[in-house]
This record gives sequence, C-alpha cells and structure tokens, in this order.
Amino acid sequence: MPAEPLASILVLAVGLVFGSFLNVCIHRLPLGQSVVAPGSRCPRCGAPVRAWHNVPVVSWILLRARCAACREPISWRYPAVEALTGVSLLFLWWAYGAGSGFAIASLFALAMIVLFFTDFDHQLLPDLVTLPGFLVGIAVAWFNPFLGDPGWDRIVRSVAGAALGSGLLWGIGALYSRLRGVEAMGFGDVKMMAMVGAFTGPSGVAVTLFAASVVGAAAGLALVAAKGKSLQATLPFGCFLAPAAMAALLWGRRAVEGYLGLLHLGR
Repeated sequence: MPAEPLASILVLAVGLVFGSFLNVCIHRLPLGQSVVAPGSRCPRCGAPVRAWHNVPVVSWILLRARCAACREPISWRYPAVEALTGVSLLFLWWAYGAGSGFAIASLFALAMIVLFFTDFDHQLLPDLVTLPGFLVGIAVAWFNPFLGDPGWDRIVRSVAGAALGSGLLWGIGALYSRLRGVEAMGFGDVKMMAMVGAFTGPSGVAVTLFAASVVGAAAGLALVAAKGKSLQATLPFGCFLAPAAMAALLWGRRAVEGYLGLLHLGR
C-alpha cells in the first residue's frame, strides 16, 4: 500500500488506543483514582479486562456489548469515545500532516474530549487536565503554528490568551454571583480557559467564549422549553467550551482576522 494510506491507518489505530485510555481518564479522574494502576477492569464487577478483550471498538462488538466476566452490559459510550478520538486524530493528520501542528492539535483534542465527558458526567473539570494543560500550552507556544507567525509573538499571545481567558471568565462569574447571589460557574471553567488561552491566544479565547455562549444559551433554552428545566439545570458550560475551543484552535485566528478585515473594508 502507498505510504500515505498506511500512515492514516496507523494514526487511526493509535487514536483508537488513545481513546481507550481516555475512557480510563474520564472514569477515574473525577473519582480521584490513578489512571495507571490497577489495569482496566469492569466498572460493575471489578474483574480485570484481559488484553484480547480490550481491543478498542472491536472487542465491544465481539463481546456484544457485555462484560466477558459478569455479562453485564457495557455502555455504548466506551467505543464511541474510542471512535471519536481515532477519527479526530485522523482528521488532524489529514489536515496538517507530520509536524508541530498535528502534535499540538492532537494533544489539545485529547484534553478537550476528557474535559467534555467529565463535565457532562460529574460537572467537574479535573485539575490534572487543566493545570498541566495550561503549562504545556505555554511551554509549546514557540512551536505552536495556531498562534501566528514564528517568533516571540507566539509566547506573548499564549500568555495573553491564558490571562484573558481565565481573567474574563472569572470576572464574569464574580459579577454574576454578586448581582444574583448564586455561583455562576466553578473555578474549573476558569482554569480550563487558562489552558484554552495558552493554546489558542486572545483570538481563540474570544471565539471560544462567543461560540460556547451562543450554542449553550440556545441549547439551554431548548431544554427549558422541552423539559421545563431551569437554565441552571441544563448542561454544564464545559460541555460547550470544549468543542468551541477545538474549533477556535483550528479556525479561530483566521475567523477573527477575516472579521476584522471586513470591518476595515466597510469603513
């Protein structure tokens, strides 16, 4: 086979394996458990998962979505996370090829997938993802093509993005809490936006917050109308920040530059 199809297959396979690990992170991090030891085990009966029962997606299909030991059902979400991770890395490989763009975008995507599902399940954005993610974002800023042209400006944009993302979200939350007397959001969102800003810069922060707010408000109003819930009982904000941040990393800077260009032409 040509080298490119082989490379794509390898990236997809590696992505599926990473997806299996992300399932472990999503399940264990909110519980304060190690993601390294013990090995994978059934969440219902605690039986260790044998290696041949732990092949991403394939084992779930062959086992007919049941644990090999206790025969209890295995959620469809396990292979869904694996497939999502594999397809995400494959898309990034096709878009950027070998290089820093693919590596940085893949790392960011893995973190966003974990944060989406932990916030969905537990309304929790683990510090073990957001704080190291913030530090990594600053550390790799020099090599990050999503922060603009090479040079020290990338470092400046990374630091400015982290400060803007965390500071803006903290300020909005503090103001809302003071005016309404209830907590608007947890510090997990603030730390997550510090990480997002470190990877995407100020323009990425603006796109992330705008897109997450618009989509989150629309989804919240739809749930209120459909199920009679209050806005505070709808999906946590991290579930909207994560996909918005991924889009902002890939296309945010160009979107902002294009918008500013249109404003300049309109004068």
